[in-house]
Amino acid sequence: MGRQSVWTDETIRKLIGDFVLATDEVWRLQGGRDMNQYRAAGGSDPECLGFQDMAAEGHYGPGGGTKQGIYVCSPSGKFLGSINSLSPQSVREMLERSLKIWQNLPQTERQGNPQTVQPAHRWEWSSPTDGLILKETIRYLSNGPVDQQNPDHRFNFDFAWFNAFEAKQFLPSKPVVGKRHKVPEAIYQRLTQCHLLNTAHGESGTYHTDQVQGELWAEVVSLDENQIRIQLTGLNQSNRNRPVTHGLSPPAKITSELIGLATWNRKTHQFLRFELVAIGKIFHQVNLEAAPDKIIGWYFTLADPEQPFEQLPPTHLRAYTADWVEQPRFTLHDYRPSSKEQMKTEDNQ
Repeated sequence: MGRQSVWTDETIRKLIGDFVLATDEVWRLQGGRDMNQYRAAGGSDPECLGFQDMAAEGHYGPGGGTKQGIYVCSPSGKFLGSINSLSPQSVREMLERSLKIWQNLPQTERQGNPQTVQPAHRWEWSSPTDGLILKETIRYLSNGPVDQQNPDHRFNFDFAWFNAFEAKQFLPSKPVVGKRHKVPEAIYQRLTQCHLLNTAHGESGTYHTDQVQGELWAEVVSLDENQIRIQLTGLNQSNRNRPVTHGLSPPAKITSELIGLATWNRKTHQFLRFELVAIGKIFHQVNLEAAPDKIIGWYFTLADPEQPFEQLPPTHLRAYTADWVEQPRFTLHDYRPSSKEQMKTEDNQ
């Protein structure tokens, strides 16, 4: 499910009228890889069950498997239309067809019975409100004006979370101007495994710990009784040693350089400013002599606490190795095998 729209508010209002726009993680709603297994295991979130019943009439049909896409239904749960497309025109046409169907529904089918339900799990419950929440912008770097329909100009957004204890680890325990501090491996690994990914075009799998090499350093450039200012520098190489096998596979290799500036408030124990830029080269093949397939950039900055959109959980929050992240009661994803196990599985396919 995409996180950005190419339509104006006026266009949306004309098309949708009384509809309510809502987004959610399709993986959770569809019950993981197989909704039948989800239900058999006791998964009973009303919103998930309602989506599964409704989406069974959509473009992917009934049964397990992906239900990714855009769906339109009435408040009573009656299916009206769906599509999985990057084409604004195709989505518009689907919305127009759905609107006509809705307008022809009897009044009794237009409305639902309001219910207040408490889901069993929401990723946003783990939001580190007293920690560090970063907005990540990912973009392919190429010449010319940005055009989202051009594969070379794709861009996307994500978010990175660190709790209060982790945020402070970007700083040395005893700050001294000119002193370099190696950011702990766990912080560096989170950034590289879960965020320095080829996601400008959409989704990507994560890297495993043993597939990532590099370091992130912080140097104190100035300080006083109120603030500490640091410069961040780093290098990274994420290497699967495997060619890309499908759209969700991370690239065979990504190399990147990182640089940034951040200001820490010594009174509130939070960052006043945080900007980190990484420039990367994407290689889809293992051949080290080949030219990179893409040049990509990642930009991290403080999320705006007043913007609901910027409170979304990170795409790969489930892969964070952090005990403060509340995991779902029912595991909707396969366990994450080591890179050796993953390669063995791919060899057998």
